[in-house]
Amino acid sequence: MSIRTLALIAEPTRAAEAEGVTILRALGSERLVLLDPFLLLDHLTVAPSAEPYLGFPRHPHRGIETLTFVVEGWVKHRDSLGSDSQVEAGGVQWMRAGSGIFHEEYLQAGSAGSEALQVWFNLPAALKMTPPEYQAVEASALPELTLPGGARVVVVAGERDGVQGPVSRTGIHVTYLAVTLPAGVSVTLSAPRSQTAFAYVYRGSVHFGERTVTAGHLAIFADEPIPEPEADVVAATAPQDTEARFIFLCATPLREPIFQYRSSVMNTVSELGQVVDDLANGTFTTPRGT
Repeated sequence: MSIRTLALIAEPTRAAEAEGVTILRALGSERLVLLDPFLLLDHLTVAPSAEPYLGFPRHPHRGIETLTFVVEGWVKHRDSLGSDSQVEAGGVQWMRAGSGIFHEEYLQAGSAGSEALQVWFNLPAALKMTPPEYQAVEASALPELTLPGGARVVVVAGERDGVQGPVSRTGIHVTYLAVTLPAGVSVTLSAPRSQTAFAYVYRGSVHFGERTVTAGHLAIFADEPIPEPEADVVAATAPQDTEARFIFLCATPLREPIFQYRSSVMNTVSELGQVVDDLANGTFTTPRGT
């Protein structure tokens, strides 16, 4: 077993894209453009407000997937497929934009406020124009493991100790774990060195080897080759006096060209031109071949 080295601690930038929503962008900004096959990671918070909810009005996507983990409060979702859901704290929503989808997302405001973490995945070229899909998973349907020592791991996607996460149709076959470490507790997480791997800390702080990552920071792990590339792990420990929470993701890089127009990501400039034309012509969500 080989422990992967923490190569980079990235501080997020602030993005202003929705009134009343604080966006800390840990991935997908000029500071850190992408981590193939991951395109974006936003830490979203909405403070208590006179409005019942705040967020993102109807907008299009093509060529990507999104996965949103609701930390506090709830997130509403509606889309051009007819999906209409409200996911409560501890649940997730996965969306494949594929060939084209319009959707809107709103976070709880009111007297409580809300918090969520959203990650965008690039779709492989072969899947970019597949039909869109949506899946909402409540917290009660997400398997949670309590490991020896007390670490708690929610398996959102991928596998841990033979337990599969319910978000199983991602194009990049991602592993997505939500980890809670009581004070002083450690955990090891499988992270093949052939895969891009990172952790985003959103509560407390986490020791990865000799380095400490505090809440609101992204920990990116080194990918230099070793003789046993499938035997790698990430080791994490909470401080002796504080609980820590973080999400951990890993997936194999696509190593494909990336061209982005707003919230659509394709492989060629011509494909981006088609995005613009389809939006202008009202055919953005028209099934291909019709």
